[in-house]
Amino acid sequence: MEKIKTTKHLEYSLGLAVITAIGLPFCNFATTTPTLLLVNVVAIISILWSAFSVIRHADVLAHRLGEPYGSLILSLAVVILEVSLISILMLTGNAGKMLMRDTMLSILMIIMGGLIGISLLLGGRKFANQSFNLVSVRQYLIALIPLVVITMILPMAFPEGKFTKSQLLVVALICMMMYGVFLHLQTRTHQKLFIYADEDESADHKGMPSPFSSRWHGVWLVVHLVAVIAVTKLNSVYLDNLLDNLNAPIALTGFLIALLTLSPEGLGAIKAVLNNQVQRAMNLYFGSALATISLTVPTVIIIALLTEQELVFGLDVPDAVLLIGMLLLSMVSFAGGKTNAMNGMSHIAMFIGFLLILFY
Repeated sequence: MEKIKTTKHLEYSLGLAVITAIGLPFCNFATTTPTLLLVNVVAIISILWSAFSVIRHADVLAHRLGEPYGSLILSLAVVILEVSLISILMLTGNAGKMLMRDTMLSILMIIMGGLIGISLLLGGRKFANQSFNLVSVRQYLIALIPLVVITMILPMAFPEGKFTKSQLLVVALICMMMYGVFLHLQTRTHQKLFIYADEDESADHKGMPSPFSSRWHGVWLVVHLVAVIAVTKLNSVYLDNLLDNLNAPIALTGFLIALLTLSPEGLGAIKAVLNNQVQRAMNLYFGSALATISLTVPTVIIIALLTEQELVFGLDVPDAVLLIGMLLLSMVSFAGGKTNAMNGMSHIAMFIGFLLILFY
């Protein structure tokens, strides 16, 4: 009975989301930087709490399905959050033409730099060396590299970093085909590549018990997802005004979206590494990175074509250098099937380099 009370208590995050959504339309008085900051802090807390609730319900479903389906559900939940936030900002007219590019870059750098770096550093400090299924990470990188090159590096050669309308359709098709083939490989023909036999799967199930049905968790997942979308839509004007008042970098909006959507899953993956479940963490990290490009690009392209909005895909040269460097580091870092603290520190160093560019 205590477990049931605890689980119900966790749904109180919806209350804050409802209160925030009702109150935001009446915050027109927020024009100065301090008042805008206050409004945005409340909205971000509400969004983040609801996002954690989305991941919490997805996590229960993930444990019940097991790997690789569990990691896939969590990755898709993160991407749905991300696509929803980008789409809302596009449709409300508060998004720049580089928002999708900046968000994808931030997600890739946060995952492959910051989160993987912190995970491997903490895991290496606790266990010295940790093992995972080497072939699975290679499969993720094999899929990621062409998608990154086509969607973010190749456009640098085009005028203003833009694709033509026909090229946009081809790029969207490539992304969907790549992800479709990868999903078939992950869930049908090569499931064992994404499982590490020595990991203790029972540790997962001990951490997320639930007396409720999978349907119950699925419904609440959707409810909290709607709450995130609603608060984000209502707060988009105040966020835009705050960033203008602070003269913040344009790319900061994309970075904030990435940080909000990745925080719940990132904490879960770090916990998995500290339980010596590196394979589960890598499935979460690289699965989210791959799904980000494969699903975000086609969705945003369709929205842009229907609303006749421009999209800039090509990266600036410093960003491209860092992203290529991060992919190369990942290839080397995961080449041996074992990781330690040095691997983690190297990824963190690359992420710090990204932050230097972001706030330059």
